[in-house]
Amino acid sequence: MEDIHIPLAISTYVIEVLKSPALLIGCRASCLGMSKPCCEYDIMVLSNGNRPHEVMKLGSDWTELVHVPLNTKVLKLIPDSVEEIVLNDTDDFELSSIKKNSEMNNRSRTTSRTAIARKQLISCLMRYTEIEKMSQKSPIISSMLLKISAYEIMQSLVFFSGLPASPLHQLDLIRKTLEPNQFESESISLALEIIGVERATSSVLRRSIPSYSRLAAKRYERPLIEAKIKFLYESGMTADCYYYIGKMCSDILKSLDSTFWHTYGKLIQIGMDLSLDVEHIQRWNSQLTVAAKRLLRSHRTVIAG
Repeated sequence: MEDIHIPLAISTYVIEVLKSPALLIGCRASCLGMSKPCCEYDIMVLSNGNRPHEVMKLGSDWTELVHVPLNTKVLKLIPDSVEEIVLNDTDDFELSSIKKNSEMNNRSRTTSRTAIARKQLISCLMRYTEIEKMSQKSPIISSMLLKISAYEIMQSLVFFSGLPASPLHQLDLIRKTLEPNQFESESISLALEIIGVERATSSVLRRSIPSYSRLAAKRYERPLIEAKIKFLYESGMTADCYYYIGKMCSDILKSLDSTFWHTYGKLIQIGMDLSLDVEHIQRWNSQLTVAAKRLLRSHRTVIAG
């Protein structure tokens, strides 16, 4: 193992219980020093079979096990990791060889991140007509879709920059690490206005937190996300907590259909703290579309892998 502190309970579990090739990925493997006490140890486990992802506590630390087939091209699965730490290697040392070939590694990841970022922006553009149409018929759904697009703008900028895209750290990275040009700064300000970070208060969070838990009731990672929300809330990181809850709700709702949206509109409104001002929705939708188009043009070139 490399020179990074990994709790004994986790290393023991990986080596003696899992007994499979494994990588530590995510913020705990990053050199940026951004992990918080609530952050989990993300472990990619290469094994035979199709096991579901798991969240568990090992000792006092959360761990998320991401199971992938042993024959998977590992590099393609970790496009947003700044670094990864080999915990258990394959018999032919394939995981260690990925680390050694850093030039090819970085070029491939830059291409992958750029492609993901452009896909996010294209999603924003494709959502424009539906947001406009729904603004009069169902302001809740229209506002929800607009807020999803605003989060995609933020995430695209993080991907273009090469920074990790973990939702927990996204707002902090954008504030402290990202060095945007003037237009990107304007796009960030617009996205944050739509997301509504300036509305973040303890009373808003106390309403949104239970709504998130209901939306995520059947998701395997809910206990871990709730632990992160609790940490941010109790640490007084109100804006970060607000942003994170909205992002987590956004990720859930993107995977659901319009029947769910219409049925649980009030729950969605509270969980995402949606603004229902039709005039604002329509204006923001137009502005965000312009921003997405400009960002696509400014990042037109994709580096060949």
